[in-house]
Amino acid sequence: MSGPTKDAPAAVVMEARELERRLHTVSGRVAQLDMNLRTCCEDLTTIHASLARLKRTAAALPPGSEARTAAEHSLYQAQLVMKGAGPAGALDGYLKPPPHGAFMRLFLGAAVDVTSQRQESRLKIKEEYYSFRDKATLTYLVWPLLLLYLNRQRQRRLSAGAVEFGGVAGGSAGTSVGAGIAGGGSELLLAVFPVLVQMYWVWMLYFYAALALRENVLRANGSTIRKWWINHHYYSMGMCLTVLTMDVQSTACLNYMVRFLVFTALQGGVMIVQNRYQRFRLYTRVAMGKASPMDVAGGEMGGNTGQLKLLYPLLFGLQVMQFYFGASVLVSVAREHCGGWGLGG
Repeated sequence: MSGPTKDAPAAVVMEARELERRLHTVSGRVAQLDMNLRTCCEDLTTIHASLARLKRTAAALPPGSEARTAAEHSLYQAQLVMKGAGPAGALDGYLKPPPHGAFMRLFLGAAVDVTSQRQESRLKIKEEYYSFRDKATLTYLVWPLLLLYLNRQRQRRLSAGAVEFGGVAGGSAGTSVGAGIAGGGSELLLAVFPVLVQMYWVWMLYFYAALALRENVLRANGSTIRKWWINHHYYSMGMCLTVLTMDVQSTACLNYMVRFLVFTALQGGVMIVQNRYQRFRLYTRVAMGKASPMDVAGGEMGGNTGQLKLLYPLLFGLQVMQFYFGASVLVSVAREHCGGWGLGG
């Protein structure tokens, strides 16, 4: 019994020394791997810049010439390797990321690195973006429909309360009790409805901010999302902040609110159709080598002729409706304020 007990401390010392040696070895391997990765990232960034420069140079060569055909073929093959045709998969994630914009610096700071070198991780970011957008689009459609229904019930109860109040003036006690019940229900709905509307606007602010944040992360990981597509989410955030400052009890706001809910419900339906068609189109473009696996279906993507016949009337119809609603709200606000100032005639 004394032998194993005496050998135990020596075994612990040997195991600790072996562990220290292994850690030194792994640390050296990680340092070498990190150095190789940095070198690869710098080389890829230089190659990517050269690829863009050579594309412009090849486009300036005489059309149909042998030199231009050979150069464009080699550049096309190089572009395929950059997008994932090589053994390492898509190489966009190894490029030196651009500095964060003002929006990313506001929420994350300038030192946070949101890029991922592994293609599996980048594709998970893309799928998570799709999942969030699909679920949020359903909310974008259902919530305004629910608010429109509640608004209709609120107006009916207010009208019923006014009729019952007229009956109370005739003098029946039973009618007075019924009017009180109807009035209590309408007062509850009248108090809750503006809160639900403002909650919807707050949710829209979160929706657009989350989209902009996720799209900036995708752009940093090699996606070619257009800058204007992200910017229009910034403008939508500003719209939500402006709407939250409105007096929800004013006539102009009530007129705007109903039309706005109709517009957002229709827009939600168009977004569902648009996302479905554009995603199928993106799969085709990726298979043909015309898009990167990190690209996402956005508003800037077109479709085939059949898709455009459906999408274009819907999109342009929404734009016309948005312009009409905005103009009518401005006229309503002008009339309300002019009447309050005694300038209405």
